[in-house]
Amino acid sequence: MPEHHDTVIVGAGQAGLAMSAVLQRHGREHIVLERRRVGDRWRTERWDSLRFQFPNWSLQLPGYRYTGGDPDGFAHYTEIVRLIEDYAASTRTPVREHAEVVGLQQDAAGTGFVVSVAGGSLHARRVVLATGPFQRPLIPPMSQDIWPSVLQTDPARYRCPEQLPDGAVLIVGSGASGCQIADELLGAGRTVFLSVSRHRRIPRRLGGRDVYWWLPVQRRGVTQQPGLYFLGLHWMHTIKSGLLPGVGKRRRIPRRTHRGKALT
Repeated sequence: MPEHHDTVIVGAGQAGLAMSAVLQRHGREHIVLERRRVGDRWRTERWDSLRFQFPNWSLQLPGYRYTGGDPDGFAHYTEIVRLIEDYAASTRTPVREHAEVVGLQQDAAGTGFVVSVAGGSLHARRVVLATGPFQRPLIPPMSQDIWPSVLQTDPARYRCPEQLPDGAVLIVGSGASGCQIADELLGAGRTVFLSVSRHRRIPRRLGGRDVYWWLPVQRRGVTQQPGLYFLGLHWMHTIKSGLLPGVGKRRRIPRRTHRGKALT
């Protein structure tokens, strides 16, 4: 007999756990599918010194609000891991770990979805995609033309300055990851080149408040397919690359666009 659920949530990160908490609050049956462990990307795809790019007071989930003593600070990624784990336990999220979703299609009757996982499938009336944006590094095709002797890596694999061979470092991209890693490498005495495209740079603080305080409220993304939802931030693709990370205030980030510039 096929396994049936009212709602299947794909992804057990912050978005998936938040959706689960809301569904529980409304008495809606559901299950959360996670490819590895709860909040796994925070464990396995973060560099050693990474700080959450938004201030601690913004750490909010349904039924949870930051109450620590450093609201304007920036949490280390290990603190985010603990937060996610504790939240999943406290809300008793119905998570099925090590259940990677490998396919999704509408059922034959057109009234729901077939969710394919390794070794089987589930049927759901509704599916919520809570896998998050920016899952895979965007590697330009020109990277294939770079000499094999030049080490290439990305934020999901980078861990610390000592991991890189001697010499100057070129960082492509000035989003939160690029800025934090550039700042760390500068602090380690490395020569750093930051290459950026055309974008708008926004100050970290405005009017005495963190810039995030001024940004629009998060909204649910709704697809054109009835019953299928994508959880994300509607402003992320237009404004995120202009946010300074907040933990590298001692460095000056160049304003020039379209060409790399050395940071010293």
